[in-house]
Amino acid sequence: MISTVTIRAELESYIKKEGITLHQFAELSGINVGTLSGIINGNRSISIGQLDLITDVMNLPEGSFYEMYVDESFASTAPHWRRLRPFLLRCAELRRHDCIQKVLELLIEDIKQVAGIFETAEIMFEQGLKEAAILLYVCVIESERSSHSERLAISYFRLFQIYQKDNHRNFTAAAQFIPYRHRLPEALVLDGLVMLVELYYVNKDWEEVEKYTDELCNLTEIFYTKRRWEKPDFKPSRSLVYYYGIGYLYKGACYEFRRMFTESRKWIAKYADLSWFESSDQNMAVDVERYKMFARANLLSIDVKEGKVSRIPEYIQFLKENPSEVLEGLITLLESANRHKFFVDEHLQQFSDEIKFFLHISKQSQEDSNSREFVYKEQVHTFRCSLFFQKYAIYCFRKKMLSEGIKNTLDCLKYSIQINSKSMMANSMILYEFYRDYTTEEQQKAYIKLCEEAWDNEEEFSMDDYAHSLR
Repeated sequence: MISTVTIRAELESYIKKEGITLHQFAELSGINVGTLSGIINGNRSISIGQLDLITDVMNLPEGSFYEMYVDESFASTAPHWRRLRPFLLRCAELRRHDCIQKVLELLIEDIKQVAGIFETAEIMFEQGLKEAAILLYVCVIESERSSHSERLAISYFRLFQIYQKDNHRNFTAAAQFIPYRHRLPEALVLDGLVMLVELYYVNKDWEEVEKYTDELCNLTEIFYTKRRWEKPDFKPSRSLVYYYGIGYLYKGACYEFRRMFTESRKWIAKYADLSWFESSDQNMAVDVERYKMFARANLLSIDVKEGKVSRIPEYIQFLKENPSEVLEGLITLLESANRHKFFVDEHLQQFSDEIKFFLHISKQSQEDSNSREFVYKEQVHTFRCSLFFQKYAIYCFRKKMLSEGIKNTLDCLKYSIQINSKSMMANSMILYEFYRDYTTEEQQKAYIKLCEEAWDNEEEFSMDDYAHSLR
């Protein structure tokens, strides 16, 4: 329902109430007096910039007139995107999603508006206004009539990007995106496949990891063979060699994780030396060197995991030379020590500062109400943190350091919940149950709280219910 009160009437009423002239209001607002007169007389439309200036002079909260603005400017006639787009972007900045939704409801009936909605969504996405962009992408999805539309595919892709770190929506967004992944522009397909690989890797769904790494590697090879990288319209976000290498990197990693080391070595060899790769991208050389380093790290890691203790000193030296690999290296050391029944205290001691840092980050994230935004916010990093604490907990239990082992088990569970990894959560809970008799009351409460957080329907059952049932 369109309001009978108008912005012009509110402006006239304010000028009269304050006892000021139009010239004075013009000076206060910075709007030309002739323009202001035209606005009041109804001869000129109001821009969103002018509306904000008027609102500011009237000492009203930002966006106070936005609902009126929608009714007056866009409800009766087909809106011009020259005026509509700045308004939607400003609404996004002020989080006036109600006004955005109201505009979209007016536009939805006109299929010709879909292009403008999509273009505005892309601008919002680039500017980091992602909550507002979601509304527009959903509108495009609901309005687009052709299932082969590139706009439709990109909209599903953007939603997957936005929800990538939302553990409650990422799988749903991925499932909706998957049927459209090959309808994206070529450069975006590569990023989409990498995102799918990472999502399923974190959740240890190795079949899906292999499926999408195969797609990624095959597509990259096609682009390379056809020399698409020489075309000016081919602009992926990373160098082509990056996508080629990361496909084989994850494929080798999923075999290594399953202890299929011979198969893993086969795929590591695929990215160990990519100096043959041609590209016009200036970052290619950096990526080639990084994959060379990753290959060396992963081959050493396999040797250590196979129990080749003689390789550990070389591996330790490698980790010292490559600090970014320390977390992964500590996981490897602990896994090998636990599996082959030896201890690595002297090696862990060399990385005591790094271990203290991981423990500090864990404590910090517990104290942070928005724990999903702590330092290791990327899913793959969070997965590795979870894995580290699991391996370290087992190591502590082997050394009869029960309190420390339980603490690390709880840390593992916390990280597992953050990435919604069911298998890691289950392993943590089982490990906790093995040592439940040695837990403190504080640890028991922490465990119940984590279980409550992991519970899908926690509104139906809470920690208070649990405490009440024990009375």
